[in-house]
Amino acid sequence: MRVDELSIQNFRNLADPVFRADPRINIIFGNNAQGKTNLMEALWLFTGNRSFRGAREAEMIAFGKQSARLQVNFECNGRDQTAQLMLGERKKNHLNQVPVKTVSEFAGRYYAVVFSPSDLSFVKDGPEKRRRFLDIAIAQIKPVYQKYLNQYNRVLIQRNALLKDLYNHPSLEATVDLWDEQLAKLGTILTGFRMDYLKKLNGFAGRIYEGIAGGAEQAEFLYRSTVFEEELNAGGYTDEAVGRYAGMLATQREEDKKLGSTSVGVHRDDIEVKINGFPARQYGSQGQQRSCVLALKLGESELLRHVTGESPVMLLDDVMSELDPSRQDYILNHLENQQVFLTCCDVSNTLRLKSGSIYRVEDGRISAEDSPPRYCD
Repeated sequence: MRVDELSIQNFRNLADPVFRADPRINIIFGNNAQGKTNLMEALWLFTGNRSFRGAREAEMIAFGKQSARLQVNFECNGRDQTAQLMLGERKKNHLNQVPVKTVSEFAGRYYAVVFSPSDLSFVKDGPEKRRRFLDIAIAQIKPVYQKYLNQYNRVLIQRNALLKDLYNHPSLEATVDLWDEQLAKLGTILTGFRMDYLKKLNGFAGRIYEGIAGGAEQAEFLYRSTVFEEELNAGGYTDEAVGRYAGMLATQREEDKKLGSTSVGVHRDDIEVKINGFPARQYGSQGQQRSCVLALKLGESELLRHVTGESPVMLLDDVMSELDPSRQDYILNHLENQQVFLTCCDVSNTLRLKSGSIYRVEDGRISAEDSPPRYCD
């Protein structure tokens, strides 16, 4: 997987119409609020996912404009391809000149892994962030996963709305069973995908963490289901499993009626991170927790390559300054044979790289540098 060229029109503050990428390492530096992360965001959107910054579509369109357009020329699966993404009023998304209904159809065609400063709090943050990590990672390998997830979320919204109405309209309770049946089927499918993915990721990420720790520590990444105690896999969809899921929903119904929401299911599940058998959230140091996140991101990249045969584009958004020198070196030493985009303010953190190109971003304009200064202004 390789990005060759990104065309930009009315996207945030980016002023240059075309950015031509180096096939190896792309170091993008500049002061804060100049547009470095905007460029990374533009490259990320072609995975078919929402902004990794949590931005709404309207926020990504340049001030005073009605729409924005992004186009990327890239190589994947042994051939040159192109994708066009429209934001705003005139949504006309294309993949290889063929219209697509939604950008989620880009999933499985364009691969990227993003690592940003907000990810460094992965272990300490709430479970929503960890679930989101799984959803994005799995959808790139199995695009059908996103379809099931969207269906699940729609059913969940309907069930929660019904739960809120039951006290005023108790005659509607019989219809809850219909929503529970759908939720149980979809939830069982999603749980199987998640458990199977995390089991495989655990192998890659565990080895990477051990390497970061010099063999002195071991890390585990475990899926914690609110429904299933035993492990499912992508083929674990059975009538018995669906029945167990539906039974758990039925058991919790009275409590759910009081809450007005669904208290069990994949939307409540979590990833537990352990170091030497102890929960990293309670007992891990900041350095250990950051090593766990680094291992997960590098493991995600390796697993994606293992499954698809394609090395994903690695987007490292301003994380180098947040890591100590040993972890910086570990990143730089594990990014061979794949294209990397790395943003920073202090270029000196990247001078150990022996190949690639360096770009300065200033007020949304991207310019190639012949050689980097020791420090940014």
